[in-house]
Amino acid sequence: MDAVADRPLGRVRVLEMPGAEGALCGRSFADLGADVIKIEPPSGDPSRRLPPFSASGGSLYWAVYAAGKRSVALDLETERGRARLLRLVRISDVLIDTDPTGRQAALHLDYPRLCEENPALVLTSISPFGRSGPYARRKGSDLVQFAMSGYLHMTGPAGGPPLKVSAPYQTWLHGSMHAFAATLLALRQRRRTGHGADVDQALRDTGAWMLTHTYQFWDLLGVNLTRQGASRDMGGVLRLPTIWPARDGHIIWLFQTGYIGGSRMRQLVAWMAEHGMAPAFLHAIEWESFDLLGAGAAQRDQLVAAFTAFFAAKTRAELFAWALPRGVMLAPMQTLRNLADDPQLSARGAWLPLAAEQSAGARLPGAPVRMSAARWERRGPAPALDEHNHAVLGDLLGEAVVAAAGDHEAAASRGSTS
Repeated sequence: MDAVADRPLGRVRVLEMPGAEGALCGRSFADLGADVIKIEPPSGDPSRRLPPFSASGGSLYWAVYAAGKRSVALDLETERGRARLLRLVRISDVLIDTDPTGRQAALHLDYPRLCEENPALVLTSISPFGRSGPYARRKGSDLVQFAMSGYLHMTGPAGGPPLKVSAPYQTWLHGSMHAFAATLLALRQRRRTGHGADVDQALRDTGAWMLTHTYQFWDLLGVNLTRQGASRDMGGVLRLPTIWPARDGHIIWLFQTGYIGGSRMRQLVAWMAEHGMAPAFLHAIEWESFDLLGAGAAQRDQLVAAFTAFFAAKTRAELFAWALPRGVMLAPMQTLRNLADDPQLSARGAWLPLAAEQSAGARLPGAPVRMSAARWERRGPAPALDEHNHAVLGDLLGEAVVAAAGDHEAAASRGSTS
């Protein structure tokens, strides 16, 4: 699979080193036309063993994030494997590395050595804590990054324990996209200077960016914000729910009064009255001048009880259909099953089928953006282990490679032939 010239990055070649954390970075390059060569150890990349798994036992993580890449198995513990990698570096534009332990330097494959082979190379490092500072060589999982960035301190019910972010690998995915953007900037800079760059992306830094507005509460007010669950903080005096149960799930609804929301509150109360579910005290409130911050705990509880009862009697679709033409800030909370059938996502081609041999019936996300006169889309399925050894080592490096699929570099380094 050659680079695709009619896509934005069709002239770029990327080497993605073993590791799962930067998989989305490499996948994004591939979708935009770059020739992404996944370097795997003879045993296969670690992301091939990440859940969830298909009925045949294959990793769907690998199927999604390795789509459109080429697989080359190299044993970097051998001189031959390292020599082959350096030859690939000479003809590549980017190398994505996710090893935090310094193993690359121990193998004499660090940035200075890579630059000797290719001064124009962009090295993109994606690691738990970055390559500087006292934590530079430490390992860290997705959960560790969320915990140490302060993100988990903000998730969970008020007064309760922190809650883990349920979807896995989120710091990996956010970090990959930050690294992708930084690498594009480095390639742009290279066009001006002719020199490569060293991009250092720390996953923990990504977690800190998810809370960009919260740190100032401590800096300016000395306030260590606490978990609020699904409530909205009204100036620290009053907290009101933002997530409300409907008959078939949950909705998001923001309680708004005054100039912005008063008329809409009046319409909502009228709708509740049509169903005999508007207590008398709601009709007595002047919603355009009602001060939420001045409401006492008893009145707050009355309001919450009234709206909770009404929303629970309606489906999400009914509530959304009423709110949309009136400009009310209400929306259904979608489950994963709902997303799979969402007409808006389907109309925009948000889902693509996985290759039948990888997992029949499963889907993966399509392009995250739409661009005129440019293509961002999957180029092909995830590769089998060392599927492209012959094409890459033979066609790109000119080696007389006769190994069949499954005859890995480790065997070749021991002198085996096929």
